[in-house]
Formats: sequence, C-alpha cells, structure tokens
Amino acid sequence: MTVLNSSYASCRKVCELCPGEQIGSFVAVDYVLFAAVLVISALIGVYYMVKEYLAAKAATSEDVLMGGRDIGIFPIAMSLMASFMSAITVLGTPTEMYNNNTSYWIAGLSMIITVIVTNHVFLPFFHDLSLTSAYEYLERRFNRAVRVCASIIFMLNMLLYMGVVLYAPSLALNQVTGLKLELSIVCIGLVCTFYTALGGLRAVVWTDTFQTFVVMAGLIAIIVVGSRDLGGFGEVWDIANKGGRIQFIDWDPNPTTRHSIWALIIGSFFGQLTIYAANQTMIQRYLAIKEIQNSQKALYLSLPLTLILSTVVCLVGLVIYATYHDCDPYLLDMVHARDQLLPFLVMDKLTFLPGLPGLFVACLFSASLSSISSGLNALAIVILEDILKLWWDYRGNAPSPLWQGRIAKLLGLFAGGLVIGIAFLSQFLGQTVLQIMLSIFGMVGGPLLGLFISGIFFPFINSTGALCGLITSAVMAFWVGVGGTVLLPVPEVMHVSTEMCSIIQRNCSSSSNSTISSTISSTIAATTQATLSSEDNLWIYHLSYLWYGLFATLISLIVGILVTFITSCCLGFNEPEDVDANLIHRLVDRVCCFLPVTCQRVHRMEKY
Repeated sequence: MTVLNSSYASCRKVCELCPGEQIGSFVAVDYVLFAAVLVISALIGVYYMVKEYLAAKAATSEDVLMGGRDIGIFPIAMSLMASFMSAITVLGTPTEMYNNNTSYWIAGLSMIITVIVTNHVFLPFFHDLSLTSAYEYLERRFNRAVRVCASIIFMLNMLLYMGVVLYAPSLALNQVTGLKLELSIVCIGLVCTFYTALGGLRAVVWTDTFQTFVVMAGLIAIIVVGSRDLGGFGEVWDIANKGGRIQFIDWDPNPTTRHSIWALIIGSFFGQLTIYAANQTMIQRYLAIKEIQNSQKALYLSLPLTLILSTVVCLVGLVIYATYHDCDPYLLDMVHARDQLLPFLVMDKLTFLPGLPGLFVACLFSASLSSISSGLNALAIVILEDILKLWWDYRGNAPSPLWQGRIAKLLGLFAGGLVIGIAFLSQFLGQTVLQIMLSIFGMVGGPLLGLFISGIFFPFINSTGALCGLITSAVMAFWVGVGGTVLLPVPEVMHVSTEMCSIIQRNCSSSSNSTISSTISSTIAATTQATLSSEDNLWIYHLSYLWYGLFATLISLIVGILVTFITSCCLGFNEPEDVDANLIHRLVDRVCCFLPVTCQRVHRMEKY
C-alpha cells in the first residue's frame, strides 16, 4: 500500500497533464541563477586577460594554450574530470539507468585501471618529451603526413562531439522548459568561446573547477528531493529492484552482449584510454604542470572525483525510474525522447522552491561549458601547432611569439563559431545523431590510440605501416559504429507503463486521449518491427559499442605490422639511427630483453 501511495503521489501531476502542456515553468530567480553562472564563467576569462595586462606581460601561445605550465594540482584535477563531463553524461547516464539497469556503473570502475596505466606508462612518456601538441610526437616518430592525418581526424572528432554537446542540452531544455533553442545555442556558445579565447587554459581549468561544483550541487539536490517524495532512498532502491534495474554483472562472453562484465571492464578500459592516452584535451592538461609527480597527483586526485560523479548520475537515474515507472512521460507523449526525463523531473519536483530549477539549468549547461571550453582550447592547439606552424615552416616566415598568442585566441573564436554552426545543423540530422556521438570516441579515438601504441611500443613499425593502419582502422570503425547505430533499433525499455494514469482522472479532450493511445501503440509496434528486422543485419553490427575502441586499436596495429613487413621486404627495416631512442618507451627495452635474439633483431632494429 505504501508503494502504491508513493507511486500515486509521484504520478499524479504527470497524469493530470494533457499532451503539449508544460509540467512547470521558470520564475525570475531561476533565470537569475542561470544567468549568474554564465556571467561568472565569462568574468573568469576577463580576469585572466586583465591580469596579464596589469602584469605588463604579453601572452604568448605557450601562455594561452598551456597556461604557462604553472597551473596548480587541484584545478587541473577538477578540469581532468570536467573535460568530458558533458550534458551527454548528465542526461545520458540517468537515461541508461532508466532504460536498462545499473550495470553501466561498472564501467566507472575501469577508470581505476585506466588512471594507473595512464599515470605510469603514458603520462611520464609525454611529459619527458615536453610537447605542446600530442600529435607533434607523431611527426618526430613517423613523418609529417601521419601527423597531419591524425590531427585532421582529431579535429573532426572534437567539432562533431562539441556540436552535439552544445545541441543536446539546448534541445532538452527547449522541449521541457520552453527556452528558445536558437537562443540557448547562441548564448552558451558565445559565452564559452569568449572566456576560452580571452583567458586561455588558465580560464578553462578554473572555470571547470567552478562548474564542477555547480553540477554536483544540482544532481545531489535532485536525489534528495526525489527520494524524499518517494519515502526515502530505500524505497527508491526497492522499486528499482522490482523493476529489474538493479543488475551489475553479466558473465556472457559474447561480444554482442551490450553490457557484459567483459565489455564493461576491458572494452571500457580501451575506450577510456582513447581519451586519457591519445586525446589532446587530456594530454594538454598533463603538460600544463611542470613536474611529472604533480601531474600524476592531479590525475590520481581526479579519479575519486570522477567515480563520485559516476555514482551520483547513476543514483539520479534510479530516482527517475522510481518516480515514473508507472507513468512513463515518453509513452504519455510528454517528452519527445527519454533523454529529456531528467529535465522533466526537475520541472516536476523542484519548482516548489524558486531557484532550484535554475540551479539545474546552470548545472546542465555548466557540464556543456566544461566540455566545449576544454575542446576549444585543444582544437586551438592542434590547429596552431599541427597545421599553421607546419605551413609557416614551409614558407619560412613564422610570426613572433606575441602574434602566435593572438592567433591562438582567434583560433578559439573560429572553432567556437564552427561548433555553434554544427549545433544548429544537428537539429536537422535526427535523433540518431546523439547515439552516433556517444560512440565517436571509440570509433575515432581507437585508430588514434592504435597509432600512438604503434609509435611508442613497436619500434619496427614504419611510417607507411602507421598511416595505412590509421586509415584502415578509421574506415572499419566508422563502418561498424555507424552501421550498428543506424541499422539496429534502440533496446526495448522493459517494466515501464502508464498504468497509474488509468486510475487518475484527467480533464483532456477525447482527441488528446486518443493521441496518447496511438502514441503508445505506435511505439510498441515500431519496437516489435525493428526487433524483427534487426535479425537480418550482419553480425558485426551487433558488436557492443563498448568494444569499438579495442576493435579499432587492434585493426590499426595489425594493419600497421603487416604493411610494415611487406614494405620492409623491399626497402629494408628501419635502422637504429632512424628512430630517436626518446621516442620509444623504455618499457620496450625491459620486455624485449627476454625475447630470442631473432625477435630482438626485428623489434629493436639492431644489427648483430
């Protein structure tokens, strides 16, 4: 009886709504809070710009893009966590809990392995090279063509990702709160571009620190209020358990199983490694601290913060399920996609106290600001270091460090304009774009990770093999990833219904009620038809998206090795003097000393 009463209370407001009605609205305090977050973010950029002028120091490209390599441990740790804490994380993870179960939380635990490997294998290696752009290494190890191709792939990756990161919360808030979509995209994009271009990396990391606290505060407020209305978090857990949402481990070794324990640990490890070991956004932060030990401390400090965030967004998803499992707003046609359930819950539960919905809006857009600002700064570095400087070297007329600093700021503005444009275009590409973007780091980051591993751990791989591996891996990964996302249906959501709304009387026209009934019927029919048709697709399309990163990495390595041996039969293997010893990880020496001499001769390129 208690469960029925809590379900009735939680569903009453939803069931009394008619299609097209808003469940809540902003008041003046909400708009003030929302605007305050954007203003503070912009002022941080202004502060660092003014600070440079007062110090009578003109900002060079090193200052703008790398923060002068003198940023503290704590803000870098917060920025490492916030770089990919986008609105996709804040909206998408609760939706995963609502649609399926808690197994995705295990993927957060693989971060422990990722951080340890990054801290003791990749971070010291990149730090010792004193790079500004991670792709600078690729030219020194292979050649300029490999560097340019890798940089172009990274730029496309980040532009598409940031465009959707900007578009996704704007779409959700437009549908739920009535905020104009175009206004949201332009305002958030301009503010983010403004403080990134003016303040450089210092502004980015300190703004990330501020926004991280805003995000956590908003999510915790949702958990507390939502659990209280249902009778406590114990009641939330009990409802989720009865609905099949509390499930952590699936031992099925089949790679097509969406969230097996193997995909969640091994697949997620390689997926995360594409970000932590082969992505300019993260590597840029490691290099922003002069001492290796401090960089490692910052990464270790970001680990518990990331695990806490992962746990909080999962708990938010359980609260949403416990609230709406008997009155699903999607089936009732109150939202156009289940990614809008979190904003819907906020407008349903938090409007009793003016300002709380505004805090959530600030939370949601702060998450986007963090990702976009980090991405814009990384894009500026890659364009400057890997495209423009190469062109200047070719022409022999490089500008002064002062002008390079100014160009770096202009590049931030240019990249910001492209992101805003892509966000506008996203509204015409359909809802499948969001799913494609969630897999983009596996599809694009995997080939890049394979390329870096080829250079760092396989001394015999030559530039031809590395380039062929990169291109082949990218093509194969996009074929599998895009094919699987477009052709396969979204998994059916089980144990949700509109049962409670059959008990609650609503004062809607008969046409509105028939619209809801037809929506439910068409949803069920579409799901059934899609499930039947998906059986005819190729097996590879059913590969779990968590394996995309490992799949692409293996293709890159295998093709790189094969092409190297084929070309070396004609041109000969690399000689020891062809590759700088500093460009090969010292771990290779320790491993290769146990191999037979014939293997050492090939792997270490040594003459005996």
